Amino acid sequence: MNDARTIVVVDDDTDLRETLGELLVEEGYDARLFENGRTALEFLRADGDDPDLILLDLMMPEMNGWQFREEQLRDARLKEIPVVVMTASRGLDANPITATEILYKPIGLGELIEAVERNASR
Repeated sequence: MNDARTIVVVDDDTDLRETLGELLVEEGYDARLFENGRTALEFLRADGDDPDLILLDLMMPEMNGWQFREEQLRDARLKEIPVVVMTASRGLDANPITATEILYKPIGLGELIEAVERNASR
């Protein structure tokens, strides 16, 4: 069997982040969990083994989702990693973000796994 696909979860909500991590592991993924964009970006730049997908919250301290995406898109190696944004914000028209897909919180676990399966690179 192939190695598990790696999913990076970036969300400052500890309970949600850990729940998503547990769910992804149960579904056979390797989940890497980060509380803000800065720590996730540091990991991605240092690791060298790109994940198959990033699940990204927008509203976070230190480095929010918009700032993370700006930095990711500037990095030639990281810019091709698909990103599914998870947000409670309904005001994305005023502050749009580029993403492979956008999920609005609260997100059902089935909906989340379907989005991961649709968007995780092979």
